[in-house]
Amino acid sequence: MPAAASESGESNGKTYTVSAATIAGATPDGDGRWHAEVAQVSGGDPSVAEAFNKAGDASARDQIEQVRADADSIPSWTFEVKSELFFRPSALAQLLTGVYYVHGAAHPNNYVSTVVIDSRSAKPITLSDLFSNEQDGLNRLSEQTKRIWPTVYGDGEPMADEPGNRPIAENFANWIPTAEGMELHFADYQFGHGLPVITVPWSSLTDVLAPDMAALAQR
Repeated sequence: MPAAASESGESNGKTYTVSAATIAGATPDGDGRWHAEVAQVSGGDPSVAEAFNKAGDASARDQIEQVRADADSIPSWTFEVKSELFFRPSALAQLLTGVYYVHGAAHPNNYVSTVVIDSRSAKPITLSDLFSNEQDGLNRLSEQTKRIWPTVYGDGEPMADEPGNRPIAENFANWIPTAEGMELHFADYQFGHGLPVITVPWSSLTDVLAPDMAALAQR
């Protein structure tokens, strides 16, 4: 379930209080400014809270540094990052979405990143952790993306092979475990402009999940 700032949530039998940390700054010449609101937790298992908070902070700062590099020599720009926190029975997850505005541009550009921390071990859950065999898992995500995409966004069925749905880790690095399945967040221009989202049902992944990751599918 998503949790807003000042709320609380439970994972692995521990209750966490949610707050938000602000990261704000500007370039030396003042042409570029950024502002990020990053979810933070306290209470619960201290090691889990520390791992989650550090990962969220690092993820937001990575987006900011990427934008600063992309905006090199560009006058008058802003970058805003918002976050959403999700509690699952065995994990804490955070979705960070950034919007980069350049004065006079036709439209903003978007950035996305996710953090998933195992609340049993206080360790990040990567794709290699999630699947018994990472490549088998990536192949399944690619297949499911091509099947599910047309039901959400149209464009013909099944979805054609293209660089954005190739079975490589980069294409599926941003994900959130939900009660319904593995929620995939695609990058801006991975499939055109925007941040599309699809959910691969757990029932389509159970045979490729690592045994200790089956708990993510619990409601």
